[in-house]
Parts: sequence; C-alpha cells; structure tokens
Amino acid sequence: MILSKLQSSPQKTVPLAMALLTTGLMLLTFGIAWPRLSYPAAHLGHEWNDFLRGFLFGISIVLETWAVVILVVAGRTRES
Repeated sequence: MILSKLQSSPQKTVPLAMALLTTGLMLLTFGIAWPRLSYPAAHLGHEWNDFLRGFLFGISIVLETWAVVILVVAGRTRES
C-alpha cells in the first residue's frame, strides 16, 4: 500500500529505500557481532544462537534486496 502510493514520485521512494538498506546493514552487523558482544547469560544455547543469527542474516538480506529493487524501479521511472 505504501509502495503503490510512492510509485508515482521516485523522489519519495529513495529515502524509503535508504532507510531499508540502513536497517538491513545494521541487522547484518548485529548478527555478525552477536556471538562476540552479547552477555553470556543471554546465550540460551548453541541452537538458539544459531537460530537468532540466521534469522538476523535472513531479515537483513530481505531488507537489502527490497531496497535495491525499490531503487532500481525508482531509477527506471526517473529516466523514462
């Protein structure tokens, strides 16, 4: 719904895409640093750590891919 309203003006989609990209990169950084920087009591077990880390990686990949798609569509509508 938000994207359908923003498709008419590519100038408004670029900040949304950048916010998604930044959030994805922050989640990726947090996923990489999770085993090294988290408090030992927060570790619920090896399986939960792997699950949380994989979940963060997956969400970050989805957000970054979504941002790239939005930017490509905005670039194509701006050119034509």
